[in-house]
Amino acid sequence: EVHEGICGSHSGGRTLAAKVLRAGYYWPTLKTDCAEYVKKCKQCQQHGNLIHASAEQLHTVSAPWPFALWGIDILGPFPLAKGQCKFLVVAVDYFTKWIEAEPLATITATNVKNIITRFGIPYTIISDNGLQFTDKKFNTFLENLGIRHRFTSVEHPQSNGQAEAANKVVLSN
Repeated sequence: EVHEGICGSHSGGRTLAAKVLRAGYYWPTLKTDCAEYVKKCKQCQQHGNLIHASAEQLHTVSAPWPFALWGIDILGPFPLAKGQCKFLVVAVDYFTKWIEAEPLATITATNVKNIITRFGIPYTIISDNGLQFTDKKFNTFLENLGIRHRFTSVEHPQSNGQAEAANKVVLSN
């Protein structure tokens, strides 16, 4: 009834377990039972979300020397600060774990260029698919300097783990 009844929405296993709990029921194997029930539901299997991404080979991310590989990300918007700054560009060196953070009023490719080349010309940068990183002028700049640009998976910030860890450090201080 909770899963496919008049108020049911063919939700996933975790959501179904939460609905059952809210209805006032509990048993020790509730979560696994709900997950199994959803796996056996014919309509859920026919109409459920399909994964459209093709499988890719996993590869490790390692830096051969200091400041050769940078992970970069933009944080914000934050409340306006001195100088109309409301964004932070955060870069982290994969070898030394050195973090650079620069406050910005606006996010532009030029502002990002300045932080990338602060300690010399890196071999590779890793970023998300933000407009400032996919900008044609920015990518021409990288090509002219011989910098490889790798993008993280769309909607999966964990694939730039060092930058995301640096973001946590910056936000906690």
